[in-house]
Amino acid sequence: MKKVTDATFKFFCRRVKYWLTQFGVKDYILFFDRTDTQCSAQLTINSIGRSLTFMLPHTLLDTSRASIEHSALHEVVHACVAQLCWLGTDRYVSERELEIAEEAVVCQITALVSNLSKPR
Repeated sequence: MKKVTDATFKFFCRRVKYWLTQFGVKDYILFFDRTDTQCSAQLTINSIGRSLTFMLPHTLLDTSRASIEHSALHEVVHACVAQLCWLGTDRYVSERELEIAEEAVVCQITALVSNLSKPR
């Protein structure tokens, strides 16, 4: 296990913010923290309070930029589907509410892929 340095943690935070912007996720209050768990990154979602807490452990097997980038992107994708998952577990959700949430995720992914596929 390798220690996650402050510079690595800051890189993770920057990349999370970058990917949130790319996906158009902006209706949440953001928090960043360290954790003692043995997984890679984690995301805690408070759908009612509209907050996202992105966490990175103090140690990781792989602290390379590529691995940290992958972890940041992975957790942001979880944030993109957070509302859909929250609605899906609510007992009183209507089918229309699920359709709207699904469409929002599809639009986010479509916009991102469309922007990435434009000729440079």
